[in-house]
Amino acid sequence: MLADFKIELKLRFATSRCRCIIKHRSLTYVFPEAWETMSVHLFRPRIVGPELGVQDAVAECLPQLFKSKYPLWAGSSLSIGAGRPDLVVVSCPPLVYALARVDLPTAQILAYLRAVGRALPETISERTGKSFKTVMACLKSLQEVRAVLEKADKYELSSSWRNILPEIVAIEAKVTDWRKAISQAARNRIFAHKSFVALPEGVARRVRREALFAKLGIGILGVDGDDVRVVKLPRRHLPRAWTYYYQLAEVVANYSKRTNNVVPRTHSGRSGRIF
Repeated sequence: MLADFKIELKLRFATSRCRCIIKHRSLTYVFPEAWETMSVHLFRPRIVGPELGVQDAVAECLPQLFKSKYPLWAGSSLSIGAGRPDLVVVSCPPLVYALARVDLPTAQILAYLRAVGRALPETISERTGKSFKTVMACLKSLQEVRAVLEKADKYELSSSWRNILPEIVAIEAKVTDWRKAISQAARNRIFAHKSFVALPEGVARRVRREALFAKLGIGILGVDGDDVRVVKLPRRHLPRAWTYYYQLAEVVANYSKRTNNVVPRTHSGRSGRIF
């Protein structure tokens, strides 16, 4: 039931029903010849309203809009920091699922090593606020999945784990209030490589030359029925909050070991939220 936030709700979107018309030559899309589906994991109840139609149209087109050589994971209304994007799409290399075998909260340590490069465990303990014992246990678990390497008593991320999620895309759907959508999309850049707003086609065409989109590097998706068009390309950003980045990696990985369709809890003890 929708009232139970812990239940993972799945929407099956038939991608072959959606016609994604992309005019930018720099993007390549493969249109399915057969009936394909993709799951979008819901972290909050769906709020019925006109924006839901825009969001669903985009969700149906995700495999075409965001082509990846890796499997895609998609979530809706997952709280990340102070925000809760309508859609988050993550490109997932197989290595990320190794985090499902790590039972300790390691995102903060991964984030710290991503930021500083290499550090002694004592320094990691001091900077993250975790006890030395906890830090060593986390580092040992991360070594076992080859996420972390030890060199001369210092620890660093293995090269593949510096960008373990090669592409994170956040999307905010609106019907008319595009200024609010820009504000939300700009906030999403803290963890996402690319940030879009999705608007009805007419609104998207009308506002595409607004200076804020270019200034903030926000992309625009135009929705017309089942058709979704890239009206404006986003600028790629490097995530700034690495803790959110690696917490998102943990959420994605934990879905590989979920049972009974229960949304995995974050290490804060709450369900479906990245703090």
